[in-house]
Amino acid sequence: MIIQEFTKGIFKRNPVFVLLLGLCPTLAVSTSVENAIGMGAAATFVLVFSNILVSLIKNIIPKKIRIPCFIVV
Repeated sequence: MIIQEFTKGIFKRNPVFVLLLGLCPTLAVSTSVENAIGMGAAATFVLVFSNILVSLIKNIIPKKIRIPCFIVV
């Protein structure tokens, strides 16, 4: 029982682990280290600036349509 709770916290409910898995398809299609670094930098750039944009507009958008707008960004 304790081991199940421990592994659930590490693998299933760990947001850092889940978000890191989202980068795997981006890096898996690269064939060289240079391409992997470029694709990783591009993915990081997109994630950072979309998060900044969402943070800037979250108080402007009405609460009823907030989640669909965040998905579009």
